[in-house]
Amino acid sequence: MKAILISASLACCALVAPPALAQDHHAGDRAQEAPHTVNAMCPIGKEPIVPSAGTVEYKGKTIGICCPGCGKQFLAWEEARKDEFVILAAAHREPGMEDHAASGAAKTGEPALPTTPEQAWTGPYTLDTCPVSGEKLGSMGDPIVKMYDGREVRFCCGGCIGTFEADKDGYWAKIDQRIIADQLRYSTADTCVVSGEPLTENGEDIAVNMVYANRLVRLCCKMCQRQFKAEPARFIAELDKAAADAQRADYPLDTCPVGGGALGSMGDPVEMVVAGRLVRLCCAMCEPKVNADPVRYIQMIDQAWQAQGEYMPEDQDD
Repeated sequence: MKAILISASLACCALVAPPALAQDHHAGDRAQEAPHTVNAMCPIGKEPIVPSAGTVEYKGKTIGICCPGCGKQFLAWEEARKDEFVILAAAHREPGMEDHAASGAAKTGEPALPTTPEQAWTGPYTLDTCPVSGEKLGSMGDPIVKMYDGREVRFCCGGCIGTFEADKDGYWAKIDQRIIADQLRYSTADTCVVSGEPLTENGEDIAVNMVYANRLVRLCCKMCQRQFKAEPARFIAELDKAAADAQRADYPLDTCPVGGGALGSMGDPVEMVVAGRLVRLCCAMCEPKVNADPVRYIQMIDQAWQAQGEYMPEDQDD
């Protein structure tokens, strides 16, 4: 399903396709010179990647570098650090990008990349209905996608946008309520991702449920919300790793939900976490298709889990 993207602000446009970065000889032409790399900036040199320097592979992702020696140094990093870099790259927030974009902006007059933590993470909209009309997305043509402060919303038609914007707080509250109910069944964390404190007390759930960039985050207290928002990419990387580790052993599919090929037939499966669900793919080329139509693929994952009697919706729990 193809979605129509409308930017809510210039900052969001910069997040999706940074104009200053697009002016750079190396990173700006990445789609033409090295379209398969997940990153624009070298993890070691913090400079734009150079195609002639080669690439390295990590968990199905191709990492671009600025000089040949950087690949070996990157692979020597601890796994958690490499995972965090991949997460940052997917969010267009690799180290060095802000400095490079600011330098480009000074030369071109274009706006620099967003630098606030709240703009560093873009969460896909993973609900299957329009927040305004309640209609199934796709029932009135391609959904219309808008971005608001790093959060994606999909509408059934253009007529719903004005209604949403007239009462954003009210609609966000309804969206958050549905996201919490949906993703809570996939959350297995028993400690706060920020403080490490327990989320239960005397057998009762005491967690504070926060939705950040369309992702459920369970914290021990409201004080941890500020710390989380200061480093969202770091903590989301930890949440993704925990979700993947918890779901991998009993993962219900042995084929790629996008391409249909057997997992492992093209090397180690590529993993991503969408709305708390682990999604295993045959190759990195399938990842953009999941991001373009997340509802389709997480519904496939849900059905497979539910066939095993796991991660059931609230109204089907025993």
